Amino acid sequence: MKTFTRTLICSALLAVGPVAVADNGKDCLLQGTVLHGEQGGQGTTTVKINSISKYDEDANCNVRRNQKMEFKLPQDTRLKEAPSGSDVKYRYRTDDNGQSNAELLSVGA
Repeated sequence: MKTFTRTLICSALLAVGPVAVADNGKDCLLQGTVLHGEQGGQGTTTVKINSISKYDEDANCNVRRNQKMEFKLPQDTRLKEAPSGSDVKYRYRTDDNGQSNAELLSVGA
């Protein structure tokens, strides 16, 4: 059975202008696309992030141009079973200490 590894890499090379960050806390909505492939003989599932925005109207989601955010997520069968090209949404949060948390909100849709 193939082992699925899931890594979400978000490179904020989007049309987000430079922003001065007052604190480290973030609450962002990440939207992306599921990509399945092979690496080293193992099946991989990756998400390419297409856009970053505030999670809600009052959220703090400051991202600087060229800022890279990397994090691993716990396995989720919805992502593993989604066909390549499926749209996904994540809620990405960090606290003032830099601890991050990402939650899969939807697959498909």
